[in-house]
Amino acid sequence: MYRLPVSLRPLLAKPFGPVYQTRRTLDETKRRVVIAVGDVVTRTFLENSVLPKVMLVDGVTLRGTRVENALELLPTFGVRKVQVDNPPACITQELIGAIDRGLKEKGSTLIQVRGEEDLAALPAMILAPNGACVVYGQPREGMVVVHVDDKVRETAKSILNQMEVK
Repeated sequence: MYRLPVSLRPLLAKPFGPVYQTRRTLDETKRRVVIAVGDVVTRTFLENSVLPKVMLVDGVTLRGTRVENALELLPTFGVRKVQVDNPPACITQELIGAIDRGLKEKGSTLIQVRGEEDLAALPAMILAPNGACVVYGQPREGMVVVHVDDKVRETAKSILNQMEVK
């Protein structure tokens, strides 16, 4: 398990890519593999009839506000649902494995996180194929759209390698 040290928090507070509102996010991700990290991001895609390849949710937003019915638009079939444990400020091997399987298997995968999914964008950027988009929320600003390439992957690996290993 990787644990985020306090010293890395300022680095991760900065967006990995441009921050967009809904319409521009949808335009930027059109016809791409999409990994949606967070309840509000996932709900935004589903409300706009876009089914991401992988969706990671924990049922809360902005550090504790419950997200009610965030997944009511999720198709009733064709979406694999997986539950994983992932404590706050951590990235578990269970979470990494679920993202990896979700990207490799056919169809879409919903990963329901017991704990917190906030750092899931890091392993998603490492595991996603070039050209995919990892989208996560930037609180009170919009959605960050990260177009995955080798440079993004190396940056995410570098940050992960600076985290505490437990």
